[in-house]
Amino acid sequence: MTISKLEKIRSCDPGLLRAAVAKRRPIIIKGLIDDWLGSHWDFEKLTELMGAVEITALINLPRASGGKLEGGQQIYESTMYFRDFVRLVHEADSAPCYLGYFKCESLVQCMNESFPFSTLANTGNLASDTRLWVGSKGTCSGLHSDLKDNFFVQIKGNKLIYLAPFEDSPYLYPCVDNIVNSPVDLEWVDYLQFPKVAQARIVTATMCPGDLIFIPKGWWHYLKSESASISVNHWFGLPVSAREYLRMLIRLGSPYVSRAMKDMIRYGVKGEVYHKDFFFTPVSTGERLYNYLRYGDFSKENDPAKD
Repeated sequence: MTISKLEKIRSCDPGLLRAAVAKRRPIIIKGLIDDWLGSHWDFEKLTELMGAVEITALINLPRASGGKLEGGQQIYESTMYFRDFVRLVHEADSAPCYLGYFKCESLVQCMNESFPFSTLANTGNLASDTRLWVGSKGTCSGLHSDLKDNFFVQIKGNKLIYLAPFEDSPYLYPCVDNIVNSPVDLEWVDYLQFPKVAQARIVTATMCPGDLIFIPKGWWHYLKSESASISVNHWFGLPVSAREYLRMLIRLGSPYVSRAMKDMIRYGVKGEVYHKDFFFTPVSTGERLYNYLRYGDFSKENDPAKD
């Protein structure tokens, strides 16, 4: 496995970021969000804003899950007030807990004013979406890829991040039922089980407060909190096309194509419920194909801006 460090650039020039977006290459810039109101958020500020908001968080998470949640994500979900969740985040002996993919309608205006992502990229009339991620030390997203371009900012605490290009998907052992998730733990790769990972081009960095990273759509990424953490991300632009995913599905081989066909019938035609056992996983590849054939929308039910 080739691992290289992703360079961190200190700059206040958004032109550097726009150039990286145009070239479809990841970049980390420090200093770009220093003047944003949200860059000064901490746990006290968040509790002031939403302490009495009822949330559904993931608690008592396995410490070495790599994003895999045996038994399904639902068994880890617990509803509580945000202020009580913050207490769990700071309990050193507690199992990891995570509030991810969070969007509170009462905070939308405040989020947009505090994190003016729209000033960084010209997306025209295309839908975009901003989400909050709060977790304790040890929370891990697992290795996955997203449909849309992503600006991710670290507000509090540090996060380790690994990335790999979409073209390297065959070396990262995508899940046969959902090719945007992978069971590979890039921190501790089992090369006996996953030998092809040695061919993947991996870049890594530590995200610190004030850092912004651009993650191009389709790029694989894995994030793990090294301390209690607050992060905000922003998805924007056109999604990865159905054609691109179909090409990758064929490249992955017959087991993936066969499973997608079976799942298209199972979850699309028959309407069975897909069992999700990976962090915030989208619908299965087969259901995406069904949505594409029936509705002409490969991203249906998997576009953050539509949630």
